[in-house]
Amino acid sequence: MMEQLQEMRFKGLGVSEGVVIGQVLRMHDGTQHIYHWRINPADLEAERQRFRAAVGLASRQVLTIKEQAEERLGKDHAYIFDAHLLLLEDEKLLSDIDRHITQAHANAEWAVKVVGDRLLSLYSEIKDEYLRERGSDIEDVMQRLLVALSGARPQHRILSEDAVIVSQDLLPSAVAELDLDHARALATDTGGWTSHTAILARGIGIPAVVGLRDFYRRTKTGDSIIVDSDRNEVILHPSSPTLERYKAETAARVKRTGTVDLKARGPLQTKDGVEITLRANVEVPAEFEGVAKYGARGVGLYRSEFLLGRRGVMVSEDEQRLAYEEIARVSGEDGAIIRLFDLGGANLRMQLPDPEKNPALGLRAIRFGLRNEEVMRTQVRAILRAAEKGKLKIVLPMVGDVSDVRRAKGIIQEEITNLAKADQAFAEVSVGAMIEVPSAVLMADNIAKTVDFFELGTNDLVQYTLAVDRSNDEVADWFRTLHPAVLQSIERSLKAARNAGIPMIVCGEMASTPAYAVLLIGLGGTDLSMTPTAIPRVRRAIEGIDSRDARAIAAECLNCETADDVESLVRERFAHLWPQLFPASSLPAPRQNT
Repeated sequence: MMEQLQEMRFKGLGVSEGVVIGQVLRMHDGTQHIYHWRINPADLEAERQRFRAAVGLASRQVLTIKEQAEERLGKDHAYIFDAHLLLLEDEKLLSDIDRHITQAHANAEWAVKVVGDRLLSLYSEIKDEYLRERGSDIEDVMQRLLVALSGARPQHRILSEDAVIVSQDLLPSAVAELDLDHARALATDTGGWTSHTAILARGIGIPAVVGLRDFYRRTKTGDSIIVDSDRNEVILHPSSPTLERYKAETAARVKRTGTVDLKARGPLQTKDGVEITLRANVEVPAEFEGVAKYGARGVGLYRSEFLLGRRGVMVSEDEQRLAYEEIARVSGEDGAIIRLFDLGGANLRMQLPDPEKNPALGLRAIRFGLRNEEVMRTQVRAILRAAEKGKLKIVLPMVGDVSDVRRAKGIIQEEITNLAKADQAFAEVSVGAMIEVPSAVLMADNIAKTVDFFELGTNDLVQYTLAVDRSNDEVADWFRTLHPAVLQSIERSLKAARNAGIPMIVCGEMASTPAYAVLLIGLGGTDLSMTPTAIPRVRRAIEGIDSRDARAIAAECLNCETADDVESLVRERFAHLWPQLFPASSLPAPRQNT
């Protein structure tokens, strides 16, 4: 009898929701061993021609992948491969490789590796998640060039019916070429929410957990695996009780989901009649269709940094205006809130070429905009002009106190005056503040008097309140969303908004998680913004609860001393009141004492 392997659990980041039970299929990232040899002077021209021929072949392959992606996923997802084509047409990049061949008398493969590694090292220093993860596009293109130079043909794998693709770093083109009839989920060591692999996974509609760090080397093809994106977890060699529990919960989920109208709209109320608004957080075009599909009440947060991610440089005012007009169109009568660029100094290297030692506490978000006024003014003008075509608002990221708000509003008012003098079409917009750092929480009563609304960013609020970088494995255990200090900060901010008579939208992973959304309602939040695909499950949970019960639980949580106490209380109360809505896998898991 085969020995039962010990169950192992790995924490990552769920970037495309769902739960899958399957078998591991290890997929190598395609990295090749590249060797360096010297090219004789007489053969240099032939080597340069070989390189250019490989560029042409790689371009044709990417065009084919883009056409396949358009057919399978739609144009909103296929745009990703435009970035690959632009790289293959980038004369600066191509000439750098060509020059290395000529000056170093190096073979084309070695020149591609040297120039590609140099570019990747620059991207690795960028602190903004979206821009940093564009390095995967560079890596993808370099790998394609190396394959083209080798003369090898792309390999197509025949997958088992329950294959979970496990890789160190699954490149976007590999995702686009997956056999969707058999690939059930993705699990990778690297990646984040804004990686193109994550975007494609959401577009394809298969669960994915990324950022698992040291997972790939511990697996072998054929291993039993559970990918639970809803809990940011992957379970390798699940035990029999774990498998049975997941099978039962999956069956229950299928049964419940079958009764849910994804396009449910209209008023959403708790069982005792409290009206709740659910909005959508969006960033990339691939997510836009989810606003209407899942019945969102407009766009609660548009992360505008995507506009810079295409090229990593500032885009023109007119390009921005067109993008914001599209957001206004997508959001309809409910409108959209555009967050001003949440940038750090490393994002626009031509202005601040020296990386900051601690960028999370450095020149980022509203600070960056106030220090680089022309960046802010260009974006503000584009939003004001786009607002003439639809309902838009501006939210200021990471404000620390009233002075940040006053300075930013001064710039906005000056641009309103300038547009009026220039006789350009525009519309004035409401201005809100992101509450996501402790100083903003402590000064929330004062800030509330200076803005039209609050937007509470729970992801950064947890990080800054607890002084924990959630991407750092060494301190990941201290990142506790349900820490009493976090809950007290949320309650204090909500109270400040109520006292000032302004709306407050709560966004981030808390709003996207049904159990946490119920706690937010208990704390007084009635306007939540989340990933579009999370809306049906959050809506179902809210329709099944009584807000008075939620308030009673939240009050108990506020009096707890530790995150462990809060999580234990939530498990106990939710299991007692709403067992049909919150299976064990949807609640905080008990911590193992080590």
